[in-house]
Amino acid sequence: MTSATDRIIKLYKYESFLYFLLWTGAVLYSIYKVFLINSYFTNYDDLYGDFAPGWTWIGRKQDVSDEEWRIWVPLMIKLIPWLFLHHFISHFIKIISNSMLLCCWYILISLLFLYYCIGTFSMLCALMHPSILYILTYKRGKSIIWMINILFLFIIHFLKIPGGSFQNTLKLNDEEHYILTHILCWVQLRSISYSMDNIKSHLENKCDYILFFVQNLLYKLAYCLYLPTLSLGPLVLYQEFINSVKGSFQFLRPANLGNFLFNVIRYIFWILFANLFLHFLYFSAIQYHLEVIKDLNPWALYGLGYCMGQFFLIKYVVVYGLNHTLCAIDNVKAPPQPKCVARIHLYSDMWKYFDQGLYKFLIRIKY
Repeated sequence: MTSATDRIIKLYKYESFLYFLLWTGAVLYSIYKVFLINSYFTNYDDLYGDFAPGWTWIGRKQDVSDEEWRIWVPLMIKLIPWLFLHHFISHFIKIISNSMLLCCWYILISLLFLYYCIGTFSMLCALMHPSILYILTYKRGKSIIWMINILFLFIIHFLKIPGGSFQNTLKLNDEEHYILTHILCWVQLRSISYSMDNIKSHLENKCDYILFFVQNLLYKLAYCLYLPTLSLGPLVLYQEFINSVKGSFQFLRPANLGNFLFNVIRYIFWILFANLFLHFLYFSAIQYHLEVIKDLNPWALYGLGYCMGQFFLIKYVVVYGLNHTLCAIDNVKAPPQPKCVARIHLYSDMWKYFDQGLYKFLIRIKY
């Protein structure tokens, strides 16, 4: 059965072009209105470190008030040599097709990076978290598993408190505390994914108990601590990860290498582009000054919302896109980069197309 609302109405190309010009002009004008807000920060007393000296050839200060971007980019730079080592050794282990040895390497390289990045005690926290969850949820039913994981979510919520006893006990600075708690959150999601995918196999196992227990512990730790997605995601479901670990070895083809290099250059461009417009548009800093926002006219408010949304998109395009590319080297099917938020017209489609890993995770645990 069809109706008038089901039919696709094709617009004349001139009409479509007119709408495109009007939409583009409105966006550019609203962004210009955001640019004019910069005058508020001309003689701004920067008590909270919202700005940093910008690129010398531009001669403007840069907005660095976004905590995620301020921490993520240096973290990705720190990861470069460790990721190279991760893939280099993994390549040779896969040739001999030893999945247990591969899992041990995944765990080891991640622990070495954590030791280098955030210290011994933080490394042990990241290791103990999935290990304790594995022991507590092993051979348990779904209800018990959910109760344990919800309890751990509450614990992580309190560990995330800035300047709290957890941060002070481990003697972490704000950046190290952010990275560690971010990792714990990702590990928690992966632990839930592991448990949901292995309830049946754990309950029905009648093989060597010790061997099965240790083998699956290594699988889980390798999954939870997998370096390309350890600290910044995206979420890869356990079954998709373990299929790559147990799958047959595939040599890296020249075409795949070319695609890898192209994607890396593409995401580096977006990092530079984001940092460039943060010299001219201070939308991250302005959101902390409500007295200024209250006086903005509608065009400036529209532009502010648009800029914040696009910057949010660029952050995850870079992080998820790069990590998707890195996972592809290991034949791990990681979710792709987000779809542009300006092209999503239904909010019900937002997470379906923005964070596909989280969407698949929610569908998996629900059904």
